[in-house]
Amino acid sequence: MNSKVCIDASFLLKLVLPEDYSEKVHLIWTKWINKTKIVYAPYLLIYETHSVIKNKVYQKELTLDEGIAASDVLVDQEIIFYHSPMTTKVAWDFAKKYNRPTLYDSFYLAVAKELKSEFWTADKKLLNSLNNEIPWVKSVFD
Repeated sequence: MNSKVCIDASFLLKLVLPEDYSEKVHLIWTKWINKTKIVYAPYLLIYETHSVIKNKVYQKELTLDEGIAASDVLVDQEIIFYHSPMTTKVAWDFAKKYNRPTLYDSFYLAVAKELKSEFWTADKKLLNSLNNEIPWVKSVFD
C-alpha cells in the first residue's frame, strides 16, 4: 500500500494499556514511526478509546491516575482524524456487506478504503465477520 495506515480503537488501546498483544502493537507502532507512516482514524477513535479507559477506571481495573495517564498518552499520539462526505456511505456499504450490527467498525474500514491504506485491528469479532476477504485488513494476531 502506501505511507498511510488506519487503526481502530482495539489496536490503539493496546498501545496504552497492558493487554495481550500490547508488545506487538508497540513494535508495530515503533516501526511505523521510524518509517514515517502517517496514522489515520475516524474521529470515532477519540470517543471509543477514552470511553474504554474511563470504564476501566469505573470498574477499578485502573486507578484514576492510571486512567488519566493512559488518556494523556492517547492524546499525545500523532493521529490524523479523517472524515469525508463519502465516509458514511462507504461505512454503510461495509456494514451491509458483512452484516455488521452497528457502523462503528465499518467507519474504520471506510476510512482505510478511502485513503487506500492498510487497516490494523485487534478486534477478533470484526476479523471473523470479514472472513479474510479484504487483503488490506491486518491484525495483531498474524
